[in-house]
Amino acid sequence: MAHDTQTLHGLDDLLAKLQALPPEIVSKSGGPVKTALRKGAKVIAEEAVRNIRAIVSDDPHYVSTDQLAKSVVVRRDPRPQRSGANERFRVMLARKKYPGRNLGTIATGRYLEFGTEKQRPTPWLTPAYLAKRQAALDTVVRELRIGVDRAIRKASRR
Repeated sequence: MAHDTQTLHGLDDLLAKLQALPPEIVSKSGGPVKTALRKGAKVIAEEAVRNIRAIVSDDPHYVSTDQLAKSVVVRRDPRPQRSGANERFRVMLARKKYPGRNLGTIATGRYLEFGTEKQRPTPWLTPAYLAKRQAALDTVVRELRIGVDRAIRKASRR
């Protein structure tokens, strides 16, 4: 799937506030951008978990241990510059093994998402992204405004 990016318009005031913040507030170790992006990614992750549980409960061939749904995580990209970003979070599967089997959650998630020779695809992550991308974007904008205002108040007290 190609990278789907969103261009935010009408946030000039927010960008000006971000640029006026002291560097330690917008540093690599934190800041309002990191917090806002994580919360936005969690919106998509929660929908992905719901999709996995719906797929597993609808198919009589699956016996659910809920391992796959529990392995959906939001991780910070350690090198977001590779994708042209300053900060990036990814919704992905944690590497876990099923008890007593030589199969992991990543392989199972791929088999569900893309299918195999014998199994039709039952995507769970792509529909979660498509269904919740606007809600995630709205969450990022809302949390970013709150975080920037909080950081400005904190900086002005010093």
